[in-house]
Amino acid sequence: MTVSLEQLRRCHFAVDLGAARTRVYVKGAGLVVDQPSAAAVNTRTGALIAVGEFAEKMTGRTPDYIRVVRPVSGGTVVDIEMAQRMLRHLIGDKVRRALRRKPRLRAAACTPHD
Repeated sequence: MTVSLEQLRRCHFAVDLGAARTRVYVKGAGLVVDQPSAAAVNTRTGALIAVGEFAEKMTGRTPDYIRVVRPVSGGTVVDIEMAQRMLRHLIGDKVRRALRRKPRLRAAACTPHD
């Protein structure tokens, strides 16, 4: 579904979960997240170690049990669980609490048109 520019202006926040970078815009605060779409995970425990720039810096420099993953590839979410965990971590508690206070929250998410 294609939306008009006026409909986008009414949104409280927008998420662009891209293959290279993840961006989150919050109305009134501007761009609150602009980080690489990467997450470092401990494969033994499943714990999320780092996301964004920190995870990207770890690429190729970690022991065997730490894996750096990119949950989005070629505009497609290939690992939905990791994408959710990464996005929750990037947005943070402060922004989530602020968004929760809005009774009728409007959001936009960017997706490839093909």
